[in-house]
Amino acid sequence: MGSYDPGLAAFAPLRYVGSDFENGTIKRDGECTAGVDNAGFVMGTSSSLFNQAFLQIGKAENVPEFLFEAINNTLADIGEENRDIASWLNPFYKYNPRNNSNADSTALTLVDGGEDLQNIPLHPLILSDRQVDVIFAVDGSADTETRWPNGTALVATYQRSKEGVSTQNSEFPKVPDQNTFINLGLNKRPTFFGCDTDTNSSLGPLIVYLPNAPYTYQSNFTTFDLEYNSNWPACVGCAVLARSLVRTGTDMPSKCVDCFERYCWNGTTNSTTPGIYEPEQIITSGVRHQEPFMRAIGASVLVVFMVLYM
Repeated sequence: MGSYDPGLAAFAPLRYVGSDFENGTIKRDGECTAGVDNAGFVMGTSSSLFNQAFLQIGKAENVPEFLFEAINNTLADIGEENRDIASWLNPFYKYNPRNNSNADSTALTLVDGGEDLQNIPLHPLILSDRQVDVIFAVDGSADTETRWPNGTALVATYQRSKEGVSTQNSEFPKVPDQNTFINLGLNKRPTFFGCDTDTNSSLGPLIVYLPNAPYTYQSNFTTFDLEYNSNWPACVGCAVLARSLVRTGTDMPSKCVDCFERYCWNGTTNSTTPGIYEPEQIITSGVRHQEPFMRAIGASVLVVFMVLYM
C-alpha cells in the first residue's frame, strides 16, 4: 500500500502492513505481522462511510429535536472511540518526515476513498508506470437527486489529474461537466472518452464509461425485439486495442472506426442546468413471462428457507 503523491511518495508491502514499521523498516525488537491484508478488512476499509453521518446529520430537515440530539450523541460516542473509521498500523511511521504528513502517527485512520467524489477507483489505474490502455468504468453512483450517475466520479478524477498532484499521473482524457453528461445523455449509454489521438499530449488510457441506467432485462424472455447492438462485443475489442494500434501505427479497422463514431464523446458540451433527472425506462418492449422451471426454483427456495427457519 502507498502512494506516488508527494505527501507520501512511498509504498509498503501489503502482506506486512500490520508490522512494527519505523522509518521504512521493521524494528529489530518489533513484531512482524501478516494477515492484515485480509480481503474483508481491505474491502471494509474501502467502504467505511460511517463518518459521513457526522457531516450529513446537520443537513437533515424535519427531524424531531429529541431524535436529532439522540443521533448526535450516539455518533459522538462512536467518533470518540474511532469506530467510524478503519484504523491501520502506519507502515510509514517516522519515514520521510519532511514530506510525510503522517510520519508522527502510529496509525492511519482510513475511510472510503470515494468521499472525495472519486468513487470509481480510476486514479490507481492512470499511473504512467502501469501503462494501462483501457479502463472499463462502471458507474453506479447516486449523484442526482433521484440517485442516478451524472459523471461526477470521472470529472473529479479528471480535475485531480490536471492539478499535477502526482508526477506519476498519466494523461487522463478530457471529460465534460456533469450537466453535459445529463443533457447529452452520456449518463445513460456507453461512452468512450479519450478517442482523440491526434493531440500532442501523451496518451492515457481510453475510458469506456458504463453508467447505471434504467434498462430492463429479463433473462427468461422467449423472444427479443429490442434495440440490441450486436456489434458491442467487437466495439469492446476495439477499445482494448485502440492504444496499441496507435503505438504501432496500425490503420484502424473499419469496424473500429464505426464503433468510435457511435460511442466516442465528440467533445460537444451543454452546460445548462438540467431539471430533476428522471430517466425513462430504456427498454420497454418484450413481455415478461415466468417459465414453469423458474417457478419451481422459487418454490424450492421457499421450502428450503422454511425448513432452515423451523
